Amino acid sequence: MDKKKALILYGSPHKSGHTKKALDEIIVTLQNEFEFTFIDAFKVKVAPCVDCGSCKTQESCISADFADIDAAIRACELIIIATPIYNLSFPAPLKAIFDRTQLYFNMKVHLKKNPFKQQKSAILLATYGAHDQNCEEILLKQLQLFLTLINARLIKSVFVSNTDASPPTTDRT
Repeated sequence: MDKKKALILYGSPHKSGHTKKALDEIIVTLQNEFEFTFIDAFKVKVAPCVDCGSCKTQESCISADFADIDAAIRACELIIIATPIYNLSFPAPLKAIFDRTQLYFNMKVHLKKNPFKQQKSAILLATYGAHDQNCEEILLKQLQLFLTLINARLIKSVFVSNTDASPPTTDRT
């Protein structure tokens, strides 16, 4: 049986921190069903969107640094966003990837094309030092815009809070 495709957008600069440990648990539960593509936002060095307008006239971004990520987003059935929360938001390298999906907005609005006819599923895994429900609500609101653009429905969110303390606690919603 062929496995479904899952994309992991990894937004932590740490290779063995709280975010990675929690992500590893999720991968173990899904590994029999999914084949994973792992994109480390801190390694791919995607430049932020500058609203050059190119994607208003063509179905791709003019900057080549987004091409592999674009292909992975289009191909996956499940997207997992694994990230720490910095200042009530996503880390800048991950946010740059989200901002580059302006391409999909422009495709829909200006080119009248939708590359995402099939709905995707999404899982959010977020870690943060404190425990603040407002933080979770703010992050979910920011994420929803990205998910709408790629026609994805959030099926699970996992918040690992109090990572500044030891040991961390896990909140699941």
